Amino acid sequence: MRINLEGIDTYYEDHGKGKPVVLLHGLALDSTIWNDVVSRYSIQARFITPDLRGHGRTETGQGKGTLEQFADDLFALVSYLGLKSLTLVGHSMGGYIALAFANKYPEKLDDLIMVTSNARPDPPEKQESRLKDAELALSNGMAAIAAGMAQNLTKSDEIRQRVTPILEKTPPEGFANAQRAIASRSSRFELIHSLEIPFLAIAGSEDQLMRTDSAYDMAGCAQQGRAVVLPGVGHLPMLEAPLALGALIVSRL
Repeated sequence: MRINLEGIDTYYEDHGKGKPVVLLHGLALDSTIWNDVVSRYSIQARFITPDLRGHGRTETGQGKGTLEQFADDLFALVSYLGLKSLTLVGHSMGGYIALAFANKYPEKLDDLIMVTSNARPDPPEKQESRLKDAELALSNGMAAIAAGMAQNLTKSDEIRQRVTPILEKTPPEGFANAQRAIASRSSRFELIHSLEIPFLAIAGSEDQLMRTDSAYDMAGCAQQGRAVVLPGVGHLPMLEAPLALGALIVSRL
């Protein structure tokens, strides 16, 4: 479905019935990465999967390079759909956006689930690397970095073949805007500790981008925190282990 929110054409899909669950994808990906989870579990919940600003079929518009703008985009969608409350699931960058949303709109959340994500800010060298990648994408296009990103996302050749076209089709200006937003993020541990809702952090034992310690660190500071590590899974559990990830999500409803 396509609607105009916050001044941009926004694409999202809405499947199933029951308690609403919003699934946020990671950097340079789109909502289709959740299809395997949604197709298996939409009989148990209502899944809403947006393409985030500057990704997939959603325009970049006037990107501010902040996670707060992404959070406001999500609030506009939630308000449009008339959702009083929801379970929010954020993968990688989607987790950073989920935390920004929790900071601005905590009254909307029943549950928060972080998937291969973390609450720490980037160290200076990582910030610099992100900004360089943003400029590279703007000057040379996404093909210049898509192959390297796919290598880091998963060790599965089959899944790399699935995600590489998504990475390549991501608008460079959308990628650059998101990288600037991610690079500027701050620590969210105090926020997580303040949340009075259940909190789940999911990690993959073979994740090349996010250490499993990140999940334990977040869960450990939450009032109602729990961490789960999926064995043999990398940075993309929704593609590598959709049954296990989906079961963890719907078990919270």
